[in-house]
Amino acid sequence: MQHVVITTMKKLIKDRIHYTEGMFFQIRITSRYLTLMGNQVFEKLNINISFEEYLILDIISYNEGICHRDLAKMLLRDRSNIGKIVSSLEKQGLITIKVDIRNNRMIKRIYITEEGIKLCNELYIKLAPYIKVFNENINKEEQNLICNHLTKCRQLLEEIVKTGI
Repeated sequence: MQHVVITTMKKLIKDRIHYTEGMFFQIRITSRYLTLMGNQVFEKLNINISFEEYLILDIISYNEGICHRDLAKMLLRDRSNIGKIVSSLEKQGLITIKVDIRNNRMIKRIYITEEGIKLCNELYIKLAPYIKVFNENINKEEQNLICNHLTKCRQLLEEIVKTGI
């Protein structure tokens, strides 16, 4: 009986793709490397804000008037965590928060300041050599293809996953 179970387990393992050989592992580990690289570059360049703060500032710069909840949903982070980062950016004068009403509820809309725009532009120039590595090794057509495939994966996951944000 034990021999049958072991043989069946070997067959199951043999017939399936192992996690480390599949798409989900590649996406997860790539994301992890991007975060590590961003943190290392920001430390190396002695930048005054964290990599995570920069990412949020950049998102705000392209989504003027975004609210905390929408930002949290976009980043799959809880609102309290986003609130702390937004508060830090506001204290640094990089964003402003204005109260608004949506669906009879008070919301806080986030706007980038001139100082925030200036910092984003300065950081983009500092980060350009690191981005250049990708542009030299993965052409624009391949980058678009990767983005399209990842968008499709994310959209499929959005239908399955309940975030509660």
